[in-house]
Amino acid sequence: MSDGTTDEIKARLNIVEFIGSYVRLEKSGAHYKACCPFHQERTPSFMVNEEKAMWHCFGCGKGGDVFAFVMEMEGLEFREALKMLADRAGVELPQYRGEEKNKETKDRIFDLLELATKFYEKQLAGGVGEEKIVSYLVGRGLSLESIQKFRLGYAPDGWRHLLDFLVGRGFKPEEIETAGLIIRKSKEGDPDSRFKIQDSSFYDRFRDRIMFPIFDILGRVIGYSARVAPGGDESQAKYINTPETPLYHKSRALYGLFHGKQAMKQAGVTVIVEGNTDVIAMHQAGIENTVAVSGTALTEEQLMLIKRYGSEVRLFFDMDGAGQKAARKSAELALEKELLVSVIALPFGKDAAEMGKEDPEKLREAVARFVPALKYFLEASLAKYDSRSSEGKRKIVDEYTELLLFVKNPIERAHWIKELAREIKMEEKLVMSVVQTAIQGRERRERYDAPAGEKARSNSFGKRSELLREELTGMMYADRVVRETLLKLLADDDTKAFLEKHPLHFFLVQAGEREPLTLIEDPLLKSEAMRLSFRILELPDFIGVTDEERTGKMLEVAKKYLEDLKGEIMRREKLIALEQALGEAREKKDKELEKKLLKEFAEISLDKSQ
Repeated sequence: MSDGTTDEIKARLNIVEFIGSYVRLEKSGAHYKACCPFHQERTPSFMVNEEKAMWHCFGCGKGGDVFAFVMEMEGLEFREALKMLADRAGVELPQYRGEEKNKETKDRIFDLLELATKFYEKQLAGGVGEEKIVSYLVGRGLSLESIQKFRLGYAPDGWRHLLDFLVGRGFKPEEIETAGLIIRKSKEGDPDSRFKIQDSSFYDRFRDRIMFPIFDILGRVIGYSARVAPGGDESQAKYINTPETPLYHKSRALYGLFHGKQAMKQAGVTVIVEGNTDVIAMHQAGIENTVAVSGTALTEEQLMLIKRYGSEVRLFFDMDGAGQKAARKSAELALEKELLVSVIALPFGKDAAEMGKEDPEKLREAVARFVPALKYFLEASLAKYDSRSSEGKRKIVDEYTELLLFVKNPIERAHWIKELAREIKMEEKLVMSVVQTAIQGRERRERYDAPAGEKARSNSFGKRSELLREELTGMMYADRVVRETLLKLLADDDTKAFLEKHPLHFFLVQAGEREPLTLIEDPLLKSEAMRLSFRILELPDFIGVTDEERTGKMLEVAKKYLEDLKGEIMRREKLIALEQALGEAREKKDKELEKKLLKEFAEISLDKSQ
């Protein structure tokens, strides 16, 4: 996609109006402020700059343009955000170069799945579906409103109902197969044969099943979770899902995400349940920040998607052995992703759907009684083994240590080690040493496996020269006139080489008449550039003045900082020269000269004009 298209979209959309449709913005100097929608806070640290069409949060560090905002807010990939904003701005998108065929294929599958969903809905609304399935769903506690909201349907018993319907609407069997809705019969010895409908070479994948459509973040159907109908063939799997397709990837899909994303964002918490009917029951009870995994155990990809909407997850799984094992595995994975993890427990034999049907208020009360996962699983280990015996103590420590390995925060880890020691009545130091030995063993393995040369990029600068460089860089991003003036002054200046070492300086030079932020693709660098720019614009001298006054004041400060930086560089050069002279004096064993040079070195080092 060309920069021209994205620039046109941004030019047509007022960033203040757009972000204002999600959060309440208030004018504050040169910016608009609000409490950040991406993390919990009481004092507003989220700022939007209308002139530069950008936003930044000083609390969580996130920032960007209107594309970055909608990607973060809605959990979209760039191309999804591009389509959404292009529609909003009234900009027609050109085809992605080299991807026209792929896009056309995906659009066809989206259309095909939408039509299939309508077919299943119609089957549910009349005939066998109405008699058998609707009464069953209502009996499970689902309301007719929820059945319609989540677009539940019924795949009738038979081999070719959906196949014949979609072919009659102009879709090819190969397209229907690609969408995961039909299965191709195999013909041994004839792998290259072009199967035809007349041969009955294809048949419906879903037969006599309740259909739960799975939606993407934009509300488009991407696949299905299909439950065997009551009275159906119980020898088959209770649930089957759409196979992997160009649209449906089970490791990324979450049932209920489209309907629950805003509630998840507002609460900063996501409740994860096991089943589709559990999701619907929770939504009916007003707990809309609920999703379910789709045909797989909880995955890293699903957790990273959930993390876009909040930093906390609550696991609401069945109380049987399989449910508790899944909860434990899910907790380990979520803790490793540095999410705050809790567990919701119901009386044995109950699930969210059952309790929602019996008493929605009790369901809400149960959900409110969540327990931190680290406490929950400690209590589970204590209940399983005899904490009075040496063998029981060892088993408790071993089992709980396996969970503590996934806790990244050392303070949180230390707290639960203390709790573990207290519960089994052992010295904390002894328990700590056992846990630390296991943790160190894992860390050694991780260091061995980690790519060589990996380094964390520092976001701060310690020395005064680097602080001056950072301030000057921020001012050049904040104001075009300051940028152009300083670049001219630096053309034949010794400080130019030092400023060029800043990772963001390159974009200032390349920008010309353009906004340098638009040239930065790396999200970390872009966030850093916006942080510097916003910090400069928030300085008291630059708030509540006209643009012309602000530019004049900023230019005055920038020139002073440039002179200070020159002095700092000259001081550094003097110190380097003195170090060399000291080395020579020591080689010659000239004590008088060494003493003189050391005094001069100390005076320059302690000069606080630096």
